[in-house]
Amino acid sequence: MSSNIIKAGVSLLVLSLSGCKLVPENDIDYVEQSNNQQRAFCLYQSPDASVEHNCDIDYWLSYWLDGDEMTWEQRKAEIALLTETPHDQLRKVLLCQGKDTPYQDKLRSQSWALSLIKDLDGGMQDILSVMIYNPSQMLLESESAVVTLSKINDEHSTRVEEQDKRVELQQNEIDQQRERIEQQRSQIEQLLKIEASIMDNAKGDPQ
Repeated sequence: MSSNIIKAGVSLLVLSLSGCKLVPENDIDYVEQSNNQQRAFCLYQSPDASVEHNCDIDYWLSYWLDGDEMTWEQRKAEIALLTETPHDQLRKVLLCQGKDTPYQDKLRSQSWALSLIKDLDGGMQDILSVMIYNPSQMLLESESAVVTLSKINDEHSTRVEEQDKRVELQQNEIDQQRERIEQQRSQIEQLLKIEASIMDNAKGDPQ
């Protein structure tokens, strides 16, 4: 019984080793190459000497995080000192990502980011698109929708207030009309009383 178990185990081992050889060596090499490849996030594939921190992703992430700790006034002052070069444009975009950045400045930052995404060719476009441009665009659209709804509500409230004022004016006019009618009715009653008194006096005169 035990020898049969041993034979079965040996057979399974041989089959498993044979199965390993069935995998093509080219596929193994391809898997190893894929695992060994590292994605580079650079501004440009072939930068000139003026491009700073071209493939230094740690620098750009640190710059982004440092800017997030600053107030908008501090970031705004920093933006004013930057140039129109691509790496300074990227700095401007990163400085505009704070939650206290005004809507118009966020909108302008999206224009800068879109321009960089189109111009860069070293892999940084993916980070700009996925981590910055797309989320910011969703926030801007959401904020724009909120602003639009707020304006609609304000306009509706204004129309309601104006309507209430018109109703109030109409009610005042109605009240004034009623008051005039009441005054006229009172005057008519007084005239009728005077006329009745005259008639009574006339009946009492000797013929």
